[in-house]
Amino acid sequence: MGTLTRPAIAFVNPSVGFSDRRKSKPIGLAYIMAYLEKSGFPSSGFDFGDSEDDAVELAAHYGLDRFDVVGFSVYNESFRAAIAMAEWIKNRRPECLIVLGGPHATAVHEHILRRYSCVDVVVRREGEEAMLDLVRGLGADADGGVDDRVGLTGIKGTTWRAPDGAGLLVNEDRDFVPDLDQIPFPDAEFTSHSGYPDLTYYDEVQGRLKAALTICSSRSCPYNCSFCGVLTIGRKYRSREAERVVAELLHFRARHGVNYEHVYFSDANFFVSPTRALEVAEALYEADPQVTFSFGTRVNQILKAAEVLPRLKECGLRFIELGIESASEPVLERLAKHVKPEVNVAAVRLLKRLGIEISLDFIMLDPATTLPDVRANLEFLREAGFYDYVPHDHLYTALVLYEGTPIRDFYARRFGVVFDPDDLPSPFTLFELPEVQRFSDTLRAFRKRWQDRIDDALAQGELALASMAEGSDGSDGSDGSDGSDRLDGSGLPRESHARLQLDVVSLRHAPNLFMERLLEDAEAGFPLLDEGGGAGGGLDALLPRLGHDHVHLNDLIERTEAVAREAGFAQAPGAAAPHGRD
Repeated sequence: MGTLTRPAIAFVNPSVGFSDRRKSKPIGLAYIMAYLEKSGFPSSGFDFGDSEDDAVELAAHYGLDRFDVVGFSVYNESFRAAIAMAEWIKNRRPECLIVLGGPHATAVHEHILRRYSCVDVVVRREGEEAMLDLVRGLGADADGGVDDRVGLTGIKGTTWRAPDGAGLLVNEDRDFVPDLDQIPFPDAEFTSHSGYPDLTYYDEVQGRLKAALTICSSRSCPYNCSFCGVLTIGRKYRSREAERVVAELLHFRARHGVNYEHVYFSDANFFVSPTRALEVAEALYEADPQVTFSFGTRVNQILKAAEVLPRLKECGLRFIELGIESASEPVLERLAKHVKPEVNVAAVRLLKRLGIEISLDFIMLDPATTLPDVRANLEFLREAGFYDYVPHDHLYTALVLYEGTPIRDFYARRFGVVFDPDDLPSPFTLFELPEVQRFSDTLRAFRKRWQDRIDDALAQGELALASMAEGSDGSDGSDGSDGSDRLDGSGLPRESHARLQLDVVSLRHAPNLFMERLLEDAEAGFPLLDEGGGAGGGLDALLPRLGHDHVHLNDLIERTEAVAREAGFAQAPGAAAPHGRD
């Protein structure tokens, strides 16, 4: 390869094997790329996170074998795709340095190097400083090129295969980056296989769609929830100064030529310090009073800092992604949440009283779930007012056993098995109780058969209602005073409009009502499901009758779409509805 002063570097976000409509650029890699760029080492980014194409074909198409260093950020879901790409690169370019990092690589760094000869080094935990040391070492090597790596194998925070092949070199951990404000903004560009949709937020208070930006204002979380992958990277919480958060917003406004007016904080736990959270909110408000924001946190922190919430709302807080997880006390104990179900209820009531929207983080099922656990969850959702909550994803969630988390070890011991470090077991195949397994199978069958159709009809119906509301101020003279039975500008009779409202509400409730009927049937031993001939054939027997005239779900969907078309407000399937978050 010859003398290198500046190695050609690529960073890759491998595919998780399915498409994600809410895709955004991989911010962790973006930070590393910006950090290297600041020190004179530019790199190329490739984001295949939502690609369903073959990993090797992607590597070949984008020429990943032309780089001297290729770093992969890997999660459990993307690990096999990363290895397939790494093997292809190594076969074509043996001298290329293959680096793996991220939560999964950190958790099983020794296993990876023992099993996969295509991987040269694993960077554990945070990647900025270790990667800079790596590429600096390669750039300073004027004799043997990339193949002469003996001088690099002592870098803190890395694990290597020993140069003589005798075992592994597990170097001491590197200290966390102490001052996050010294890291450049994640201003890195990625070649994406499918592109990035515009990130938006529909502000119901201001009644308009806003361009949105994702900002990470802190790292890690001091809590120890047993299922959380943050534990793999480390619990040392650090935060950025409010002025730097505002500077990042203004930087990307100028950089992209977009007037971003909503900030999605992607922090693992934004509300660790309520005082600091308020400083950030007030700094954003001072910079631009039109800016709104949202963040994620735990229920107990909401209650501990209740006095701060009204001021946060004044400064633009629109919704909080709330880590409720479960309404069952045994499940909360397994998840190490260290809260009681009544704390969940109190936090929800507080936010609803303040008029702050809630985004649900929920785990409906885990391997040890019982039917009473499911009953507690459904009662909570009903009593807390979440029957109108969309999307309905929270109804179908099951606990994922990520490598490196205590809950994975807990279930390995409970089941008396050893999970393959390369595998992420399907959460829908691990249930201990056969009645819960059948409940889950039936619920998934309902989702596969009906949920997309419900989503599309609901989107069209809500779009029609929202458009009618905007045009119902009587500006066209058709306010009904002339005897007209039509809504202004919509061409839809008022009676049909009222029925559409009821039908849209019914569509919102449909998955919840089905789940309640399914649970009742499960508690009785599945008599209705058995009459229908099994999990698939018995679905119709469990479907609730809906709408103002209690019709079949299929009829309700078709009627909602037909009324939306009549009003002239139908939209393409899969389009976003006007409610809440995009």
